[in-house]
Amino acid sequence: MSRYVMIGLFVTVISGGTILYMLQVTSGIATADSYTVYAYVDDASGLVVDSVVRLAGVDVGRLEAIELVGNRARLTLRIREHVELYEDAMVAKATDSILGSASVNLSPGGTGAMLQPGGEVRQVRQMANISDAVESANVLAQGAAQLVEEFNAFLRDGETVDALNEIVAVARSTALASSELLEQNLRIARATLRNIESFSVRLDANAEQQLRMVQEILESTAQLTARLDRLVGEHESSISRSIREIETNLVDLQGVLASLQGGADNVQEITRGVRDGEGTVGQLLRDDELYTRTVRITEKAEDFFDSTVGLGVQVDFRSEYLLDQIATKDRFDLRLTPSRGDRYYTIGVINTPVPSTTVTTTERQVSGTNAEDTVTTTTESSDDLKLNMQLARIWGPVTVRAGVIESTAGVGVDFTPFRQLVLSGELFDFGAEDGVYIRGYGQLYPFYDPASSNPLRWLYFTGGVDDVMDVYQRDYFFGAGVRFTDQDLRGLVGFIPLN
Repeated sequence: MSRYVMIGLFVTVISGGTILYMLQVTSGIATADSYTVYAYVDDASGLVVDSVVRLAGVDVGRLEAIELVGNRARLTLRIREHVELYEDAMVAKATDSILGSASVNLSPGGTGAMLQPGGEVRQVRQMANISDAVESANVLAQGAAQLVEEFNAFLRDGETVDALNEIVAVARSTALASSELLEQNLRIARATLRNIESFSVRLDANAEQQLRMVQEILESTAQLTARLDRLVGEHESSISRSIREIETNLVDLQGVLASLQGGADNVQEITRGVRDGEGTVGQLLRDDELYTRTVRITEKAEDFFDSTVGLGVQVDFRSEYLLDQIATKDRFDLRLTPSRGDRYYTIGVINTPVPSTTVTTTERQVSGTNAEDTVTTTTESSDDLKLNMQLARIWGPVTVRAGVIESTAGVGVDFTPFRQLVLSGELFDFGAEDGVYIRGYGQLYPFYDPASSNPLRWLYFTGGVDDVMDVYQRDYFFGAGVRFTDQDLRGLVGFIPLN
């Protein structure tokens, strides 16, 4: 045997033994450190025994066998032991090359119980076959070639090209017109924004002016309250002196009572004689007609005494600010309240701003045209003093008033839903050319007590709308006032016969 033959035999034996050893070692590792699961697919083309099984691109097993079971192919997958699969695991066939070789991709899942050895992976995703993709690409290429041929034929037709050029020209003109229209709209929007900005500036200026007016009204109210408080302080000494005089009069009254007690016996004796008919008085008492006249005179005297002593007098002053005319309306009233409390009488004066209009006409000569008239209208307001005299009857929360309102005949209705709020409506000046004058307003008495010595309890607030029916003269107003009980005026007015 030659030397070269021996070397060749030696190399062959060594190589065969090495290959056999590696196959045994690989088979032993796969069998000892793995487990088997099954999956059924509709198409196993491209897969061969010992194909790679990958999870996230990493080899985790081999395809151990491919068998036909019914109309589907059963894949026997040998998976490494440390890879955990769950009931929602998924198997997919992936094409590795354009030659059609494929591998198995595995998704382990994560819900349900773990998949035991010999279990079945039920979720299978069919991947597109590379041959189908090539065939689809061929179909698309054929369609594209046909489309190119038709487009070339379309371009060879002169009329079609002219029509296409006309369409392009129309589209270009449409785009230019749209651009011009958009530019015009942008200019209009810019002008609108400038107008809105100027209007906001004017609105802010008017708001500041109104706030200054409200501040001036509040300052005037505070000054009025301070004056009233000072007035009460100045009369405090007079009130103390009146109390001392009442105490002195009570002492004198005790002396008079003592004197009357001393003459009580004489009165009893005279009364006994009168009852027996002795003297002129006894004879007068026996006359029935004279007795009736005396009783009637006594009743009238009692009524006069009740109306005189029980008459209450309240002083009311309030000032209202008219928002449109930018003027104030001031009124002063005396309210006389009988003791029965079901009626009252008011008398007072009010100064109202009366607008007067002055029209001035001038003539201006313009060169090249006719004369042009220029009319200037000036509106001014002046105060006019008017009279208020009303009679009022009260029925629960409703009060009806009638009499003279702002020097004209009128009526009014007041509704008091609760003690702190009064809602009022007035109708007067029925003979005016522009219709009856209607005013609606409300009065709020947050802590009102006219008999209190604290001036803050005399304060109330008012607000409403003036001349409701006249859309040109209608105005809104708000203001404040004070109303308190005056005992000195009560003593003077008490002797005016009202019944």
